[in-house]
Amino acid sequence: MQDQHLLSDAALLEQLALDQGWALREIFDRYWERLYGVAYNRLGTEQGAEDVVQEVLSALWIRRKEVQIDHLGKYLSVAVKYAVFYEIRKQQRRAALQTEVSLKDQHNRPLTPEDTLLYKGFIDQVEKEIDRLPEKCRLIFRYSRDEGLTHKEIAEKLQLSTKTVEAHISRAIRQLRTAFKGPGSFISF
Repeated sequence: MQDQHLLSDAALLEQLALDQGWALREIFDRYWERLYGVAYNRLGTEQGAEDVVQEVLSALWIRRKEVQIDHLGKYLSVAVKYAVFYEIRKQQRRAALQTEVSLKDQHNRPLTPEDTLLYKGFIDQVEKEIDRLPEKCRLIFRYSRDEGLTHKEIAEKLQLSTKTVEAHISRAIRQLRTAFKGPGSFISF
């Protein structure tokens, strides 16, 4: 076999589709620095940039048999830009939620030990109800609520239709509402 470093991107993609792990390693070696630079310039953190590039290359490996790529460098650069966009959006959501919680905490009375115990008990009960969901339904619900992914992002990640994702989330919400239905219930999912 010819030297891996001399193979074209198209030849590497062919080997990748044949489950050759060394082809992914060669792609990593060729493009890591460029992709990392794109991610770092937009995110400003080493860890965030590394995570984004790792996520993109992992997705390439997972989808190696189905993805059709004409220009590997351009494909990876665009994938990193989109991954950075979604990472920034997740960070903004987290920051907004933390700000909202912080503002509410400033206006509310301090939590008593009893409040803390009740809250922990409530959270445990919610987690138990989520764990009772069917496996795929639970996974989709967690992607939606815990990671903040959109229905389209979840559908792409799990290779499902958007309608299927919506159906699973609706089912999860219905089941959780039923579990917490009753007098004084203030839960919204």
